[in-house]
Amino acid sequence: MRNLSQIVIALLILSGFLFGQKSPHGKNFNMKCSTCHTTDNWKVDLQNVKFDHSNTGFSLVGQHKTIRCGLCHKQLKFSGTPNNCADCHKDVHQNSVGFDCARCHTPNTWVVTNIMEIHENGRFPLSGAHQTVDCYQCHKTESQLNFAPLGVDCFQCHEAQYFATNNPNHIQLGLGTNCEECHSLFTSSWGSAGFLHGFFPLRGGHAISDCSVCHAANTYKGLDPDCNSCHNANYLSTNNPNHISVQFSTDCAFCHSIDGWRPADYKEHDALYFKIYSGTHEGEWDACSDCHTSPSNYSTYSCLKCHDSNNPGD
Repeated sequence: MRNLSQIVIALLILSGFLFGQKSPHGKNFNMKCSTCHTTDNWKVDLQNVKFDHSNTGFSLVGQHKTIRCGLCHKQLKFSGTPNNCADCHKDVHQNSVGFDCARCHTPNTWVVTNIMEIHENGRFPLSGAHQTVDCYQCHKTESQLNFAPLGVDCFQCHEAQYFATNNPNHIQLGLGTNCEECHSLFTSSWGSAGFLHGFFPLRGGHAISDCSVCHAANTYKGLDPDCNSCHNANYLSTNNPNHISVQFSTDCAFCHSIDGWRPADYKEHDALYFKIYSGTHEGEWDACSDCHTSPSNYSTYSCLKCHDSNNPGD
């Protein structure tokens, strides 16, 4: 009888424990166990969980789909779980880029694939040569993951180039340290291709790589932009036609373009003599020598190369 009483008491205690214990998932947790668990054991199979995590405002995508619930939900408590990246992930950038990981990273990987876009939205867009520069050439810190804001003044990074340049010597000429006054951000080199020569365009025949061709004796200031100041020798030596005998203007741009000596267009021909750029002669000749058969004397000309004297109508 005594033994029976002890058994009854033990059963009552056990039943009270089984039916009165609290859920390990916290107070007021009212989700059915079968949503996440099976009757086989308490282990959660992520592939078969019926719970839709997107209902919490934090969808499980990328690598978040495969991690154990307990990595985020400490002590199996689901309510009040923080959902900011920095709450779970150590800030390896030492607060140099803020706490919004999504600006650069995705749930799929930590590898950054939109560096160009990030810089476009920042203080220094990557263009020209800066598109291929390794990040750590500019972001030089003890930790290569520390991307503290840098100055955007060119000279801060390119001081060595400024002092080492000899053609021209920037120091002797007293050139400023604002690189953008002369160099373009959109080219891949310091050379003439990226030189901002706005006061005299370097293109066509003037697309030269050696500044000293025009700037002789290391003189880089005060050059005369008049064509003849550089091309007088060309003017004097040209024989087809002889510019002196024809009394052409020394203003090269009168007939020539910056792209080269040829083709040359003597547009005044229509007004001073007769129309060759318009009317019936337009497009009917290839060179001045078609009519001006004597290169040394352009005051004479012949129509016979195109017009047969026996057939004046041709």
